[in-house]
Amino acid sequence: MTTPTHPRPFDTLENAFEALCAEPRPLALEAGAVAGLPRRPIPLTELRAILLHPSTSYRVRNAAIAVLLKRARAEGGRWSIGLAGVLVFGLRRTTSALCDICPEKAADIEAEALVGLLEGIAKTDPRHHGRPAARLIWLARDRAKGLVAKELSQVGRPGRHPAPEVPARPYGHPDLVLAEAVDQGVIEAADAALIGDTRLGDMTLAQAASVLGLAAESVRHRRRRAEAKVVAWLGGPPMPRRAKQPDGEPRNCGEPGNSAVRFRASTPYLGAEGRPEATRVADRRPAACQPPADTRR
Repeated sequence: MTTPTHPRPFDTLENAFEALCAEPRPLALEAGAVAGLPRRPIPLTELRAILLHPSTSYRVRNAAIAVLLKRARAEGGRWSIGLAGVLVFGLRRTTSALCDICPEKAADIEAEALVGLLEGIAKTDPRHHGRPAARLIWLARDRAKGLVAKELSQVGRPGRHPAPEVPARPYGHPDLVLAEAVDQGVIEAADAALIGDTRLGDMTLAQAASVLGLAAESVRHRRRRAEAKVVAWLGGPPMPRRAKQPDGEPRNCGEPGNSAVRFRASTPYLGAEGRPEATRVADRRPAACQPPADTRR
């Protein structure tokens, strides 16, 4: 007899979203709400497809999400579900690596991400954030990362000989190294999120600056200061300086319009050379909570 499987939170969200957008009275963006979109009521399922299409500009995407965010903040209920449904593909993508770390907790991770999204809706004013979708997904992922860090901190080594509750530092996944750095008071949670999303995720410094409402250069210096603290805490080598052009200007190392990516760690840790070989300890976590062998995004 097979054990019945329950739908995961993101699947439940998709079902509720589809039901809200079904005929004869689908939840829709009103006609003319966003310049650049068809001047007719647009069901949110259709709106999601339009916003995900490569031909849709960032200006239109941000404006549409801002309108949905205003409705969700003002009315909640079905508009919160509608906004979450439009963003669910981004939520799936940003939490997939966390679910790979602890697949048995995937449902809990998704639930925490949705809680983080609802909290983000309440504290994100679209008038002050030019990229509301990026900010909301960032906050959802940050909440889910906290659950994974807490879960792994309670995992001991299986077998006859007991092991300490906390696995040997650093954990096998860089997000969890950052989470421990926050727990130890090395850096602030916001700085850990900045490092994780711009170094390990797909967010550029320009996008992070837009989310934080700061200049890109200020965000770059903020990230560098936080990374230096983490490197010193891990006992790693000093962070390398940016390469200089002959004229003294920083060399552009990969991000459009700025010189944001100055180095990339050759191991999953923030030092340029990672932890010294002599200090590495075998991963003692159960196989179910081991990180994937392929760490490429």
